[in-house]
Amino acid sequence: MLKQVLTVSTFLAIMALLIMQRFSLPPEVTVFDINSEETYERGELIKTTDGYLAIQIGESRVYLGKNTVLELDRIYTDQLTITLTKGRLLVDATGNIPLVVETNHTDHLIHKGLASFINYDWLETIHVIPISGSVQTTIRGTNDYLLTPLPLSIHETDPVSYQAIEVTLTTGPAADFYSWTDVTITETENFNPK
Repeated sequence: MLKQVLTVSTFLAIMALLIMQRFSLPPEVTVFDINSEETYERGELIKTTDGYLAIQIGESRVYLGKNTVLELDRIYTDQLTITLTKGRLLVDATGNIPLVVETNHTDHLIHKGLASFINYDWLETIHVIPISGSVQTTIRGTNDYLLTPLPLSIHETDPVSYQAIEVTLTTGPAADFYSWTDVTITETENFNPK
């Protein structure tokens, strides 16, 4: 009899903890398209094809280039995480809540900074381009932590490798995207790691 009472009590305690955990999540921030004011929910995929898209995630603004796919993972008042599946992002995370961009094997935290991310999914490569401030990159599996003010190319197959790269954002095929964002990028922000 005592064994049954203990089993039932343990089960009820576990259920109560699970229910409390579910309802104790912090509130979600509002996510919306800046132009159309269409709203998005946590877990939703946001895709572009031939055009660009600007979304507001709490205090952060995220610009999506053509053929980009991202997922809204955690959009709480104390934690913002999006997953970049493919394509190009410009992230303006100048608010008080850090924003994390996840990819296959990496996490990139931006706090009070501006950075661009390009996920070449067919190459399994991501480019991380800090524009103002630094990006804290974590490579899952190896637990390498990088605080980088310079652009990196990260090859996301085992073993994950990375190297500094030279990029120019104001010229070339993607220049119209960065121009469209209205974010000021000067020639001194065209990076050369040499």
